[in-house]
Amino acid sequence: RKQQRGASSAMATLAKFVSSDAEDDELALFIRAAVDAFFDNDLLHSTRIFLEDAKGSFGIMVSSSIDAHRQVCVAARGQTMSIAFYPRKGLICYGSEQAAVKAGLNYENPGGSLVHSSFDESHNAVRLDLDDLGGEIALLDWGYASDAEPAIS
Repeated sequence: RKQQRGASSAMATLAKFVSSDAEDDELALFIRAAVDAFFDNDLLHSTRIFLEDAKGSFGIMVSSSIDAHRQVCVAARGQTMSIAFYPRKGLICYGSEQAAVKAGLNYENPGGSLVHSSFDESHNAVRLDLDDLGGEIALLDWGYASDAEPAIS
């Protein structure tokens, strides 16, 4: 038996969820809505939707294959989450324990410091503690203007 490829394969997969009796216009509207939702809901919006409906207490890190080269979300609700920035080392650490993000203090950058300064790293490091009681999301975006277009293949 020959394996289906391309559009016919996609439609065969979609047929499991959409009745074959559906009108062509309804199917086209469904497909258009699905594609729009994919492109309109970025990482921050998706994490916000997740937090609205999630139960329990947690700290999470969320990334997407579309923007993995430039973005990550860190969120907390009911559990501490800390993010530490080490600009001289080009390093960001995150974790649910405040002490865990200190790991960057002992990290030796193989290429040396990215920013030369007379101060040691502890003077340049910054720690951000997310609001675990009210819930908070931090979007870290280290992209550049040339990264404005997502890396879609």
